[in-house]
Order: sequence, then C-alpha cells, then structure tokens
Amino acid sequence: MHKMNLIAGQVLRKNLRGFSWWLMVLMPLLAVAVVAGIVWYMTSTSQAARVVVVAPQPVAAALKQQRSSTQEYVPVKSEAAGRRQLSDEEADGMLVVKSTASAKLYRRDDGQSISTGEITQALAGLNTAAVAQSLGLSQAQLGRLLAAPKLATRSVAFTDSGKMTSTAGKSDAMKQGLSTAVGFLMYMFLMSYGSIIAAEIATEKGSRIEESILVAIRPQTQFYGKILGVSALLGLQVGIYAILAGAVWLLRDTIPLVKDLLASIDFSQIGWAFVLISVIFFLVGILSYTVLAAMCGSLVANQEQAGQALQPVILLAMVGYFASLMTANANGSVIGILSYVPFLSPMIMPARFGIGQAALGPALISLAISIIFLGAFTVLAERIYAGNVLTYSEGGIFKALRKSLTLLRAK
Repeated sequence: MHKMNLIAGQVLRKNLRGFSWWLMVLMPLLAVAVVAGIVWYMTSTSQAARVVVVAPQPVAAALKQQRSSTQEYVPVKSEAAGRRQLSDEEADGMLVVKSTASAKLYRRDDGQSISTGEITQALAGLNTAAVAQSLGLSQAQLGRLLAAPKLATRSVAFTDSGKMTSTAGKSDAMKQGLSTAVGFLMYMFLMSYGSIIAAEIATEKGSRIEESILVAIRPQTQFYGKILGVSALLGLQVGIYAILAGAVWLLRDTIPLVKDLLASIDFSQIGWAFVLISVIFFLVGILSYTVLAAMCGSLVANQEQAGQALQPVILLAMVGYFASLMTANANGSVIGILSYVPFLSPMIMPARFGIGQAALGPALISLAISIIFLGAFTVLAERIYAGNVLTYSEGGIFKALRKSLTLLRAK
C-alpha cells in the first residue's frame, strides 16, 4: 500500500508542477468567461428593431401597441418621411400598409433583423377584426372570433409495467441543454485524463524506466498507483470547480450577469436525482476510460505510439458523445440499448434520464452494470498491463492486445 501511495503521489506532483494540467483546469473556466462575456455584450447592446409605419391612423395606432422586446412600430406621416429615417439610419425598416390585407416592407440591408412573422401575425389580427366589423359583428362576437384556443399540456412518462404517470416536464431547450452539457463534460474530462495516463505509461516504456522501477515494485502496484494518482488529479480539479461554483453562488446577487442567468434556469426541471445520477455516472465513466487508457498505454512500445493508445478511447468517446447529443431528438431502440453499454452509458443514460426518456429504475440498472463492469474490467486491464509493461512490440496496439489475451487464456 505504501509503494502504491508513493506512485500515486509521484503522478500527482508531476502534473501539479507542470503547466499542461493547470492549462487543462483553466481552459473550461476561460471558455465560460468568454461565453458569458459574449452573452452579456449581446444582451446589453441589443435594441429592438425600429419599423416606421405608413398606414391609416387606426391601423398605425394598433400596430404601435404590438411592440415586443425585439421589434417596435413607430407611425410616420408619409413614405417620404419614412425613407428619410431609413436613409439617416434612424429606422431599420418601413412598413407601408394600404389595407390590412396588403402591405409592403422595406428593410435596410445594414439594419437589425426584422421578423416578418411578427408583422404578418399582427396584420392578420387587424385584418380579421376589420372583416368582422364590415360584416356587422358585435364586440362580443368579435371577441369570440379572436379568442385564442386554450391548450392544456401534460408531460407523462411510462413505467416498466406500462403505467402512465405525470411528470414535471421539460422544455425543448432544457432537453437539448441537458443532453449537450452531460455529453460535453464527460467527453472533455475523459479525453484529458485518458491522455495523461496513456502518455505517462508510454513515456516510461519508451525511456526504459519501467525496467528499473519494476525491480522494486510489482506491476499491479504500479498500475493501481497510477490510477489512484490520476483519480486524485480528477478529484482536485472537480474540487476547484466546486469551490469556484460555491463562491459564485454566494455572490450571485451582486453579479448581474450571474443573477440573470440563474433566473432564466428552471431548476425544478432538473432535480437532485438527475444531479446525483450524473455525478456517479461521471466518476464511473472517467475511471472506466482511465483504466482503458492505462491498459492501452501498456500495449505501445514508446512515447511516439501514445497516440495509438488513445485510439480506442477516442472512438468509444465519440460514439457516446454523439449519441448523447441525439437523445433530445431520438428515443429509438438503438439509443436505448447503447445507454446500457459500458463506456457509452455514462454519457447517454444521464442525458436520457435528464430529459425524461428513462425513469430512475432503468438509470440505476445501467449504473449498476457500469460499476460491475468497471470492477471486472479493472482486473482484466491490470493483468494485461502486467503482461505488457515490459514488452516492446512494434506490431501495433491491436496486435499486442491479441497476443496478451492469448497469453491470458493460456494461463
């Protein structure tokens, strides 16, 4: 145990002293800061598109009341006055209404975007009112004609027995956001820590340091020591993010951008069950890919082949990542099956659970499969590592893997 802790400490100290790990920690923070700055700039500088209206007084007055957060209507006396405002860049467009059934829109090329859908909808309502008035309908009849139908929505889910139950429901934006966030975070972390441990082992093999190390330390001890060291790095990075998130949460009311962002998120649509499931899947997934990268790193002959060691990791990660992105718009049998497959389920199942495609029971079953597989796969990877850490095969990673499995079966 003491020797394993020494190896874990060496891996931890080596990465903490280097610049690459700190850059890996800072890059997501810088990305968040840049995105937040762009959003803040766009929201603080954006203005409603200004549309001047040339129309009969009742129509112009009615359109003026149709102002929205993205568009406003300003009546003018004549087309000449409207053109002057367009020429002077005081307006983004000019709407000429001869009648509520016919209108023409002039848009300035360098002006802000104007929604023709909003204009059409507004004119359609005015045209309906004008036609109803010409037919002699009363105000009560007109109100019934223009009344929007009421649509009641109810989100449901089905248990394994087929029983339908009501759920809180999630908006399409929330579904897409959850799927994207879960897949992206998992992909980013597993690629980072997979590359760390694969490069670590490949470098030691290429420099022949392993031959000296394994004189005093068993290969199994070294394998688990490296896994423990990388796990400590992961825990430290997550801890840094947790502290920063806690600080931002405490100061949320003093930072307008954070306050507005949190106000726009409906946390009731997420729930603690999703958070816990995602965290456990996240840890299991990162460890699974770390073990895979360590095993693959032992199959290469030198540091130059470290890229080959990451090929299986990259391929599996890409399948899981793209599948997690598709969960918001796909709920077929293929996605359902993949959400139970180890290496893929840590990215797919949290996304499916988060958007309501999978209930808690199936999510826990998938999690149990991943945990059991992680234990069994770690034992297999440790044996392959022990058999290959001093083997310098130039035939490639897959040839070395086939040879290792053959030797294991022969024992």
